[in-house]
Amino acid sequence: MVRISKPKTFQAYLDDCHRRYSCAHCRAHLANHDDLISKSFQGSQGRAYLFNSVVNVGCGPAEERVLLTGLHAVADIHCESCKTTLGWKYPHRARV
Repeated sequence: MVRISKPKTFQAYLDDCHRRYSCAHCRAHLANHDDLISKSFQGSQGRAYLFNSVVNVGCGPAEERVLLTGLHAVADIHCESCKTTLGWKYPHRARV
């Protein structure tokens, strides 16, 4: 019997910060406290945080959604380790 295992996704380890944010399910590191821009956002399921930079996340396709501030293009992000949906991001747009 041959077992084929899924290769593990490389995880970035954030060790240069006294405080970091991690996935609630698998504890994979997501962001340093220094990359936190704001805690003043409100999502559909409660408080939302805005970060300058994150690691160990995957991104879904961009789609139009009605948010509290109107219609926006957003893409869901998930933990690369356990695939838990973490939130969403504004996708990069090409500059004209």
